[in-house]
Amino acid sequence: MRGQIEAYVRRSLDCQRYKPSNQKSAGLLQTTISNQRFEVVAFDLFGPLPRTPNNHSWIFIVEDVTTRWLELFALEQATAEECARILLNEIILRYGTSRRFISDNGSQFVSNMVQQLTFCLNIQHELTPVYHPETNTVERRNRDLKTQLAILVEGDHTLWSDKLPSIRFAMNTARSSTTGFTPAYLTFGRELRTPDDVIHDIRKVIKNETFIPDITPRLLMMSETIERTNEIQEMKEEQRKEYVDQKRREIPNYQPGSLVLVDSHTLCKASHGFS
Repeated sequence: MRGQIEAYVRRSLDCQRYKPSNQKSAGLLQTTISNQRFEVVAFDLFGPLPRTPNNHSWIFIVEDVTTRWLELFALEQATAEECARILLNEIILRYGTSRRFISDNGSQFVSNMVQQLTFCLNIQHELTPVYHPETNTVERRNRDLKTQLAILVEGDHTLWSDKLPSIRFAMNTARSSTTGFTPAYLTFGRELRTPDDVIHDIRKVIKNETFIPDITPRLLMMSETIERTNEIQEMKEEQRKEYVDQKRREIPNYQPGSLVLVDSHTLCKASHGFS
């Protein structure tokens, strides 16, 4: 009798549609580690923000997944044309052509303009799930950026664009808990000179007559550092995968022609008047 009831409930369309599922979410975590700088680039839009005197109201965030190097661009309008222009002129033509882009499903990023850019340059564009933007690594930067802006703008919230260079410098010279290095060091092979270094300028050693530049050892050290960084990131990703997969399960092996039930419940949105 119990088996018959369980079978009936499993076949009931209403039960499948409306009763909460107590199963673990399907799909194990897939980790991705890039070996070269700017091989994988993630980007996102932050805003809208109070309009500045220069008519800016958005921030376009671009991050190199390998080094965590960050670029921040103030935009007047969050358009596909502007995003594509920045990706080409400020990222690709400065750091080289990436192999992969990662972004959410924003209309600017799935537009013909961005798609044409990725197609012409043979760049694979990966989109994060609609209701899970946190899978985009640059999403984590939004929280830090929001905090930094709140601290620096003080009373006048229309001057936030003036603070972006300082915020970008601070983030790129801060040591990453994942890699153990600063984004600046992993990008350029040296630490950026900060205002604090004015007092303790270690570069005065170069003026010494006995100083002999040793390029080859530095290149070897940089290569070893990148390799060690990749190993650290792989270890961190494996630890994260092990933790996340405890709450998830394998995706069922669906066959062509199988009937599946897709959850398409609309998220409530008060601004649009529905719930």
